[in-house]
Amino acid sequence: MSTEHRREILVGIDGSDGSAAALRWAYETAQIEKRPVTALLGWTADGLPRPVYEAAVAANHHALTEAATEQLERIIARIPAPVPPVELRKLVVNQDPVEALVAAAKNAEMTVVGQRGAGLVHRILAGSVAHRLLHHSSGPVVVVRGTAPDTGDAPDRRPIIVGVDGSEPSQAAVRWAAARAQERGVALHLVHGYRIDITTFGVPVPDFYPSLRTGSEQLLKDVATADLDDESTVQVSLDAVDDSASHALLQAAEQAQLLVVGTRGRGGFAELVLGSTAHQCVLHAACPVAVIHA
Repeated sequence: MSTEHRREILVGIDGSDGSAAALRWAYETAQIEKRPVTALLGWTADGLPRPVYEAAVAANHHALTEAATEQLERIIARIPAPVPPVELRKLVVNQDPVEALVAAAKNAEMTVVGQRGAGLVHRILAGSVAHRLLHHSSGPVVVVRGTAPDTGDAPDRRPIIVGVDGSEPSQAAVRWAAARAQERGVALHLVHGYRIDITTFGVPVPDFYPSLRTGSEQLLKDVATADLDDESTVQVSLDAVDDSASHALLQAAEQAQLLVVGTRGRGGFAELVLGSTAHQCVLHAACPVAVIHA
């Protein structure tokens, strides 16, 4: 199938192992969804990715541009070209990486970036590309985490998990996750963690917590009815979990190929410090995490 009229998958490259993993995931997704891939490396003289800085032979614009291009080519060379081949566009821009990705993402189906692992909390507070992108991009952002199982030539049959809370962003996440599950031919698990640590406001304890579960189960049914296509062939399960939203999703993600969550995208330092469900998932999930903005 031609990729001519299908929106691209945009990948942020910075020379790190994380960006190599992001490109590998983008290739695999592009094969499934028949999409082109754009690998983008953004750089500025005062904020170079370290591999670009180390590769530069001089501190002038031409040398830095050559070093940035070399790093992009080096990452691409590390990842085996998919078979059948995927249409790949390479883009090196003298611009802040997040600003470059946000601008390019306007024409993309999704933006994919890596997660570096060690020292992540420091990078979040300092403003990593992945977490800055989550705040500034209006489209889907996939942060590639974890290690995919070696299935050889067999497709990954693990399910896709999506967090549900009844908000508009989570409904958008359900629709986006359902489309991915349909393309891959895998199950879709809708998960709602309903545990809350608050007073029961005078309601007898034996009545209060069962009512939470009943409400959670009804919420899942309502969302499935409203946001899933009746003609879809995707196998769907509705999981009301007596746990916090973050922990319920992280537990489910241990056996998943992708975790999808919605976010209102309000951003700000307070959200990072306090830890929204989306940010907890990006920090700790055992698989790639897609963050969907309403």
